[in-house]
Amino acid sequence: MPDRSEHLSTDDEARWTDLASSYERWAEPLTVQFARAALSLAGGVEQGERVLDVAAGTGALALAAAEAGARVLATDFSPGMVARLRDRLQPFAGSEARAMDGQALDVEGGTFDASFSVFGVMLFPEWRRGMAELVRATRPGGRVIMATWANPEGAGPTPLLLQAYRRAFPGAVTPPPPPGMSVLCSPEGLKAEMLGAGCGEVAVHAVDGAWGGPSVDHLMGNIDQILRLVPLYAALDSDGRARLSGLLRAAIEACAEPGGGVRVPATANIAIGRKPR
Repeated sequence: MPDRSEHLSTDDEARWTDLASSYERWAEPLTVQFARAALSLAGGVEQGERVLDVAAGTGALALAAAEAGARVLATDFSPGMVARLRDRLQPFAGSEARAMDGQALDVEGGTFDASFSVFGVMLFPEWRRGMAELVRATRPGGRVIMATWANPEGAGPTPLLLQAYRRAFPGAVTPPPPPGMSVLCSPEGLKAEMLGAGCGEVAVHAVDGAWGGPSVDHLMGNIDQILRLVPLYAALDSDGRARLSGLLRAAIEACAEPGGGVRVPATANIAIGRKPR
């Protein structure tokens, strides 16, 4: 029987480098919905404004900001993610991607008009340091924007996987969410922590979106690629995945729509803070 009582591994650089292409294909279609919502709720960006995107992944927020005319610095600790970011930001003069630890940013303080983290800082081992670094990097009067999942178990296929896993392995212990997700999943917790990190004012908005695909068969046919992003699934052997398969299909089928497509609702908290002048 599997025992996965450890936290989900979110600080394994090699793993995230290997997963960049899968992340872009299967996770970004969900995260980009909230990245664009965060940009809009923050009031957008003006031509030439400096924008920082911490834990940028493959660029959902960074690209939206660059397309709007901002000069973007996209950072991620994974060289694989950063290589993809560089390729995608190449057409935008003044924008760049750099490998960097979001808990100790190698940037001058007070230099960015807006600093974002879309589902990034919440995963950091030292997430409060990551929040404080976002604020430090932002100029006085500038904006600090964070997006976190409202469900501490995440969004997209992950809650479906956990539902199926608990049924397939009733005696196994599933990993708890990363500590930051457990605190920041509530609007009250997110607001309090951003104020504690140095924001002078914070407004939190609930935003709805969805993950899915054209059919149950399509998702199940790609399930290994989709769920390789989740350490709990990646650690299973072939027997464990076979045991899980039918229950996972049932969980996905429960989200199927009359036309055959699959829609898995997701809600995020998007917090817009401002650094005191």
